[in-house]
Amino acid sequence: MPIKPHKLGIIGVGRVGDAVLSDAMMSGLFGEICVIDVNEDMAAGQALDQHHATALPNVTNVDVHAGGYDDLADADVIIITAGPSITAGKGGATSAARRELAATNGKIIRATMAEITRRNHDAAIIICSNPLDANVHIASTEFDHPRGLVLGTGTILDSARMCRVVADHLGVDPDYVRGYMIGEHGPSGFPMFSGVNVGGVGFDGLAELFDSDPMDRDELTERINDAGTDVFNLKGWTSAGIGQSALTIARSILLDEHAVYPVCTTLHGQYGHDGDVSMSVPCVIGVKGVERILEVPLDDWEQEHLNATITAIQETIAAAS
Repeated sequence: MPIKPHKLGIIGVGRVGDAVLSDAMMSGLFGEICVIDVNEDMAAGQALDQHHATALPNVTNVDVHAGGYDDLADADVIIITAGPSITAGKGGATSAARRELAATNGKIIRATMAEITRRNHDAAIIICSNPLDANVHIASTEFDHPRGLVLGTGTILDSARMCRVVADHLGVDPDYVRGYMIGEHGPSGFPMFSGVNVGGVGFDGLAELFDSDPMDRDELTERINDAGTDVFNLKGWTSAGIGQSALTIARSILLDEHAVYPVCTTLHGQYGHDGDVSMSVPCVIGVKGVERILEVPLDDWEQEHLNATITAIQETIAAAS
């Protein structure tokens, strides 16, 4: 039996989808990539552009093409970026702005999932579209697809921003800052400060270790959550980090890495919630997608913020219903 190369489907090839496509082409993970968009010319143009680039040195000769949902029947990974985004100049990516998107993008994710699940019940479905947590909740609770294989990029990017902000404050490489943002991919998300460490030293001991100014929890949380808004207000959208986040998840699934990332998934008993909210928490990611949800203990500050973020997410889910 011939070996089948991994196949990726990308639904939506606007700014975020373009970033996902470019990262996927260079990832070495896929032998075939199919791009789908309601704007068929855009999909064809994106595919053709990347097809030409495969003739360049150090670029893998990936079979990249535009197509339709029937082409996803044998896809191993499907990344969804479809739907409009928040418009620049309307106050940024606030919780209220995300809820405004919910009714529109809720319909889009339902239509998209219906098309996918008619054809494929084995692919990992990675959602990037906002409002992310509501879209993941719809996709994972309203459709017949393996529970662990429906997930969102969650707070992987938010966590990277946290590591970058802390690293800049301390003057170290962000690769050596460990920690996660959890909750909403949005303004109510927050760091698990009790798990943040640099060089094995916890958050509360970093100021003394590095002889630096102490970092206030609330102020740092605001800075981290504003980081994406800063990019949004300057260029009108964010794309680079979310593209890398999606491919990070895909890699862990395809290579069965059992890596731990804060992806968006539906809670089933964790933190007192069972099927009524989808949010980002640290998860073990392998060939079955979300293989384990880690219910990490929280301190009082974190528990207060968890309650607030769950309320914010559930309000957005209600707006998408």
